[in-house]
Amino acid sequence: MTGERRRESFDGAAADYGRYRAPYPDEVVADVLHGSRIRAGTRVLEIGSGTGQLSVPLARAGAELVAVELGASLARIARASLSPYQSARVEVSAFEDWPLPDMPFDAVVSASAFHWLDPHVRFAKSARALRPGGLLTIVHAHHVRGGTPGFFEDTQPYYLKWGLSDDPFFQPPAPAEAPVMYPELDAQPGFRSVRRRRFEIPRQHTTESYVGWLRTDSLVLSLNDQARAGFLNDLAALIDGKYDGSVARNFVYEVITART
Repeated sequence: MTGERRRESFDGAAADYGRYRAPYPDEVVADVLHGSRIRAGTRVLEIGSGTGQLSVPLARAGAELVAVELGASLARIARASLSPYQSARVEVSAFEDWPLPDMPFDAVVSASAFHWLDPHVRFAKSARALRPGGLLTIVHAHHVRGGTPGFFEDTQPYYLKWGLSDDPFFQPPAPAEAPVMYPELDAQPGFRSVRRRRFEIPRQHTTESYVGWLRTDSLVLSLNDQARAGFLNDLAALIDGKYDGSVARNFVYEVITART
């Protein structure tokens, strides 16, 4: 099996992250904006902005946005993406170390990053960052069954070949069986009124965009350069040779909102 996934690894793939990580689906963005009550002047803290896939819609909605991103290269791209919005800024820091400002936020938002945070810190510090009645919103993308028939099964021998899996029978969960994320939030001190919504959405890829997306995956990034190139070349040959250069993967986006 390959090495440990590390959240720091994403910064080394910042250019691919900016190019191949697709924006969040419109339905997901709309639910985040509505559930977090984001409008002009809303003070928002975003944890783990990456290259700004959700930051830009937040800023476009009028949020006074502070985005905290661990990776300096990712933050640089996010700043460029947010340059049209004077009320948005990006700070480079681990959220666990970032000093909270004196003025609390109306909303804290984290998309595809909250699971990387220290479990002993993430909820308590998010609560401290919020004003009374403020909202924490977490977005998590589940890989689920669906998409192009047969494609997932055809990829598994390559995960075994390159040490990315040791389970030849692995299957992602059915959409209805994707696990509930952060069940502990329901009993977390400082939060109430937990709301969960789910959106099942297939994402279409060309060979280039799928391999590019895989280059930003933490598991793939844990491979050494030679193994990573071998794995990605095998996947590209599969998509080009058997699927005419186009495949779909299915995701369930879980949007969780809780009030302080």
